[in-house]
Amino acid sequence: MHSRHRSDTRPVPRTTDRLADNNSILVKNDEKTNGVGVLIVFLAFLSYYVSGSLLLPYGAGPDYTAHYDGADFIYQHGHLAVLPEDEEKLHFTVYGSTRTLRPPLSYLTAAIVAHALDWSGIDRRFLFRFGSALLCALTVSVIFCGTRRYFQNTWYAACAALLVGLLPQFTFIASHLNDDSAAIFSVSLLIYCLIRLVTNRPGRGIALLTGLAFGLVILSKFTAWLFLPFAGIALAFFARSQKPPFTSLILLFLLGLFAGGGWWLVFNVYHYGWADPLLFNISAQLAEQHQRLQPSDIRGFGAEGVTLLGLIIGNYQSFVGESLISAIGNLDWLRLKLGAPQYALYMSVVGTALVYFLLRLIVTGWRLIWATGDDSGRRLAFETILTGAIVFQFIMYARYNLTSEIQVQGKYLLPILFCPLLLFFSAVKAIERSCRMRFWWPLVTFGDPLRGIRVALVPWLSVAVIALVHIDALARFIVPFYWPPAQAIRVGGFNAVDLSNTAMVKRVENLSLKVTPAGWSITTQTDDAQILFKPKLCKIFSTNNIVKIGLESDHNGTLQLFWDSAGQFVARETVRSVTADIRTGENSLVMAAGIDQCGWIRLDPSNQAGKSLLLKSFSVAQLTINPKPFEFSH
Repeated sequence: MHSRHRSDTRPVPRTTDRLADNNSILVKNDEKTNGVGVLIVFLAFLSYYVSGSLLLPYGAGPDYTAHYDGADFIYQHGHLAVLPEDEEKLHFTVYGSTRTLRPPLSYLTAAIVAHALDWSGIDRRFLFRFGSALLCALTVSVIFCGTRRYFQNTWYAACAALLVGLLPQFTFIASHLNDDSAAIFSVSLLIYCLIRLVTNRPGRGIALLTGLAFGLVILSKFTAWLFLPFAGIALAFFARSQKPPFTSLILLFLLGLFAGGGWWLVFNVYHYGWADPLLFNISAQLAEQHQRLQPSDIRGFGAEGVTLLGLIIGNYQSFVGESLISAIGNLDWLRLKLGAPQYALYMSVVGTALVYFLLRLIVTGWRLIWATGDDSGRRLAFETILTGAIVFQFIMYARYNLTSEIQVQGKYLLPILFCPLLLFFSAVKAIERSCRMRFWWPLVTFGDPLRGIRVALVPWLSVAVIALVHIDALARFIVPFYWPPAQAIRVGGFNAVDLSNTAMVKRVENLSLKVTPAGWSITTQTDDAQILFKPKLCKIFSTNNIVKIGLESDHNGTLQLFWDSAGQFVARETVRSVTADIRTGENSLVMAAGIDQCGWIRLDPSNQAGKSLLLKSFSVAQLTINPKPFEFSH
């Protein structure tokens, strides 16, 4: 007998569907497995950053008074400042600005954390720093998760977390109150959401999270806003390939957008009108009232006749190099540079990322010409958007330095920190996939093969190098700078400036100067009176000095001594200064002046207009500091 076989009419799943289902299961299992890893990363870096917050001396972070005011107002009053009603309660900088009119994410976080930890008895100035520590620890965790999802490689994620978490400038940002921490966190979270969009179909949860991330970027800092156009392009490009319905996803996105930062725009419109949702108008009005700097003191490289191409391509005054150095680590008001290991490590990461993308474009073009195909078009599009964001961030940063104000501070580039990291590890993955590397990479191991114990060497070596570079920065630069060992100081004899004439004076501004038998009789005309000395005055200065000034004043005010190797006296790295309070009557002022490269010296005798002073003496004694302390004989 012949048996009749009845055909099975059930649909057979396609191979691609089965693979997609398997990948979905693997991703879910990985998420459960890596949940503990993410928690470990978060707690480890939070502990490290909180320790740094408690140890770093108050005042180490730039603009600490202004940042403190932004957080303290929310802490004290429980709401955002509304101007001009709260004007008398606020601190205004020399630019006439107040941090309470800036996007408030950092200050809200700091105030909330400080309220939650009031019971600890820790000084509020340090409690506010915990907000930055929290945001930066969250940033490292987000970068760990995003890198793990994009590459499906835990070692890549661990190295990415270490590269960011131990970046000297980032660690410094995590240890003091500032708004850069919020900018870096919000953009990193938004990039993570875009990674989710690139690697798999988003659900309702990721739609809500993406909207929240967009809102947090709005709520963080102006430098973070520069990434929003590229995030919008990525969202439009990758979301169009998703299957409908879109209505629920769009509604959830808008809900997240409002919860993240849209409410702040509504708050601003309610208090300042439809024309000022970003507070630019009210900020300009208050700056006119409270600005203490002269407009001539605020200038960019453009005032020196430099173009944007000259600044970037021509690297005017080492602008590109100094910006990268500052982004990696030029800490404490640009006074603390690090060493070659730190700069070499991170510049190699950035350089590899950019070279990889250029080669990627060349290879893709070759494949298109010869019709060999490219199965990673989505990732190439995503990497193109990341590269565009990097270039745009740097161009806008350079443009600000060119047209508005010279501030060679690479921290303004750090909001897009996640972008070069993704490109760098894409380069590493491409190298791993090469035929030669696939042959010998698995052989680079250590352990006991006879017992089946083989541990990959390269990942552990990478982790060790990153950690050792950070430890080197701490041991050789950070600790000696903030907690210097006891030193022996010897003071030489005082060399006096001849005040019987004005041979040492190059020019005076906003004051009248008359030579008298008793000294220089000075009458200030504005609150920015200046005496610029000739460069030969630097001959009596050394690296470390004691400056002694004797004068008679008819008022209380402030005297300030500047030195600048470039002679431009604008706010940047080459300028240093020391100040002293003066009182009505006789004054004997003694000030320490640490001058690295002395080019020009400027004395601002008073910060008040229409006042008179008699400069009776101006002398300098050189200091010798012995780094190996010894006992003086009694």
